[in-house]
Amino acid sequence: MNSEFLQDKEIIVASNRGPVLFKRDETGKIELIRGAGGIVGSMIPFMKKTHGKWVSSAIGECDHYMDNKYDCKVPIPLEDPEYYVQFIKTEEDAYNGFNGKFANPLLWFIHHSMWNPPYSPCADDELHHAWHSYQYVNSKFAAAIGKDLLTSKKTPIVMLQDYHIYLTPKLIREQHPDVLMSQFVHIPFPPPEIFQQLPNHMQIEILESMLTNDVLGFHIPRYKNNFLQTVRLILPNALVDDMVGDILYNGYVCHVRTYPISVDVETLTNHAQDPNVIAKEAEVDEMIGDCKLIYRTDRTDLSKNIIRGFQAYDMFLEKYPEWREKVKFVATLMPSRQDIKIYREYIDNIRDIVKEINNKYATPDWEPIKYICMGNYDLVIALLKRYDVLMVNPILDGMNIVAKEGSVVNENNGALILSTGAGCYEELKDGAICINPYDIRQTAESINTALLMDEKTKAPMIAKAKATVQRNNLNKWVSDQLKDIEAVMYERQKLKLNENTEEARFQMN
Repeated sequence: MNSEFLQDKEIIVASNRGPVLFKRDETGKIELIRGAGGIVGSMIPFMKKTHGKWVSSAIGECDHYMDNKYDCKVPIPLEDPEYYVQFIKTEEDAYNGFNGKFANPLLWFIHHSMWNPPYSPCADDELHHAWHSYQYVNSKFAAAIGKDLLTSKKTPIVMLQDYHIYLTPKLIREQHPDVLMSQFVHIPFPPPEIFQQLPNHMQIEILESMLTNDVLGFHIPRYKNNFLQTVRLILPNALVDDMVGDILYNGYVCHVRTYPISVDVETLTNHAQDPNVIAKEAEVDEMIGDCKLIYRTDRTDLSKNIIRGFQAYDMFLEKYPEWREKVKFVATLMPSRQDIKIYREYIDNIRDIVKEINNKYATPDWEPIKYICMGNYDLVIALLKRYDVLMVNPILDGMNIVAKEGSVVNENNGALILSTGAGCYEELKDGAICINPYDIRQTAESINTALLMDEKTKAPMIAKAKATVQRNNLNKWVSDQLKDIEAVMYERQKLKLNENTEEARFQMN
């Protein structure tokens, strides 16, 4: 990370879900709770180093209260602040339309190619009303960030995160044309024909806004190329440089790049030796006994392919009965988006198949699956240290940090079963047993292969995966984005000196 470049800069990060939220405990006292999700884990180390400000949606009345109390700049932690948070307060109906009906599930489903085109999505009146809510909440983000830009005593850098705030960059750019601004998309970007499931004017407005960023980031080349193809098809006036990834549109150049997100290896390694984790390891030993451990940890998103993973385990126990009572599948799953009916139904289906498998194979001394429906990070790390097989089989994932975390902290020479649909497949495929996420039989056979694999065969695979994660770590993910933002700043300075237009610079490149 270029510390010299950051000395006179003010970092402003924005995302729908923030790094913290506030709730009242049983006594009525307000307590701080760390936010969930990959964005939070990825950006917090950077925010601590830069003492920046994070703009996010208020979740409840306690967030509103704290935002008012600290005048839109809540110190985190309160006593000895490392960075600051501003909560965007939105009317409940508007936020529900923005998040519960448009961003989730519509945009999220489109990006993960999860819709069923003969039946859904349907752009009815409800969807169009939700679009208005999406526009409105994005305008609230832009207004809040705009105020910070006006009062900043340093050179601000705005770093927008993910698909909830696709319309925010254009609104900021209209009022602050010279601001340095980036946006990173944490989920897959779909092929053009999938993105076109959105109504036409929504496609155009979203793409035009994204292209007002100086730097636009995706995890891997496939997502970047999907975006370039989508722009070429939907915005025919855009000039797209496929080799470099630059796009000239309406006199402005957007630099489209790839930054594979990763983990903070040092922090993760240190946490794996924390006394709380060590204590959880004793729980794991008691839970597993002498069995081999198959492990997965996920949010209960439909894209995570949890049910097919259990179906594959069922087939594995059927095809390879010699493993019964010698292996145990532990799954720690965090409920996700429970305000959406299909997600609630998905959890019900997960519980049903776990119960079915346990009823089918259990003995008085052996439970085939241990299903833990809660979030406990220390327990997750303890299980990652202990697994013999880690199952990461998403239908489609932006990256999937779990595969990288497991590769770093596992102490049991455990094997990784990895879906070709995971974004991290591009980086970790040489260190994993790779599967088609739809192929249950292949997955079942891969479990057997992983359990039978000798240490000599596994060792180089594990070493490759670990080396890749250590090389492409979280610091590199942030540093590479900042380098490209810094390059944009110098490009602008040269343009002013030479009095060239963006069009001329684009043509020169």
